[in-house]
Amino acid sequence: MQSHTLKMQNKMSVNTRNYLRVLFMFICFFTGSMLSGCNKVPNDEASQKVGFFFDTVITLTAYNKDFVSEDSSFFTRNTDAEKNCDEFLSECLTECSRYENLFSNKKEGSDVWNINHAGGSAVVVGKDTYELIEKALEYAELSEGAFDPTIGTVTDLWNFHADSDKAVPESPIMSAALFHVDYKNVELNEDDGEYTVRLLDKGAELDLGGIAKGYIADKLKQFYLERGINSGIINLGGNVLLIGQKPNKSGGFTDFTTGVQRPFGDENDPITTLSLSDKSVVTSGIYDRYFEKDGELYHHILDSKTGFPIKNNLYSVTIISDSSADGDALSTICYIYGIEKGMKLIESIPDTYVMFITDNYEVVTSEGFPTD
Repeated sequence: MQSHTLKMQNKMSVNTRNYLRVLFMFICFFTGSMLSGCNKVPNDEASQKVGFFFDTVITLTAYNKDFVSEDSSFFTRNTDAEKNCDEFLSECLTECSRYENLFSNKKEGSDVWNINHAGGSAVVVGKDTYELIEKALEYAELSEGAFDPTIGTVTDLWNFHADSDKAVPESPIMSAALFHVDYKNVELNEDDGEYTVRLLDKGAELDLGGIAKGYIADKLKQFYLERGINSGIINLGGNVLLIGQKPNKSGGFTDFTTGVQRPFGDENDPITTLSLSDKSVVTSGIYDRYFEKDGELYHHILDSKTGFPIKNNLYSVTIISDSSADGDALSTICYIYGIEKGMKLIESIPDTYVMFITDNYEVVTSEGFPTD
């Protein structure tokens, strides 16, 4: 009887130990899975920074998953990734400030301000300024001066801000300003790593507003990629540059969705939406910077031949391309050209598409334009 009891006790002991062992393994597995799941940075979790540069509100977006550090502890991985992403976006805003201080024709001491105030002498500039002016001159040549970076003497005569006094320049003053508009009077020189720019007409002025934001967006994208960040959105007002694809909750990727604003409508009221990856979307329109006087609308897209706003039946032009600088210049050129001539230009440029919105909200697109 005692032997039988011992056998039963031993059997129960073995069963208990097996049960406890299985229970322990299950608890370890379940706890580890929970901790691992809770600690994993969500694939689609984004951080943003907002700033005011280039006379517009800008928004920069990156995804926290791209900022996971091997140095982070198990318990701080999420917060560290968010912090690293936030610090990176702050660096990007610092870059925006640096570019504004190089390219603005209004900031005393900028490269462009120095060129405009050099009285026809050559000015040493940074490589970025040189590249931007070089790109602007390429589009001036392409458009035979319709896009002209020496339009500064003309833009100085206009104020399209909300606090504008709605002054329309008188013809004699405009004629005097137009005398200095000629992109062929810009001389570039590079010698052993030193870059200089000279205005052959000492009364001329550069204004790079028609291409600077696009160039800066391209530079910011390069900054993202150099840091190993393969997804993001750079929104510099009317210039949207999509980096890679949009991460989704399931751990994969999809296209970004971006809207083209309805002219004179609410910002959240797009006239169409686009599904795109790794593309630039730039819109030039007359509905952001304008004023009305005596029943006439005056907007900021100016004719380099007359100095006055372009008059046609268009509200906006949107360009889809790989480069934001290209899209910036081309959207302005196509607005100036109008539908027929603008369409012909875009159809001659590979992997570039255009959408025109007329003043009766008709949408006209080139072949292959990716509307939803």
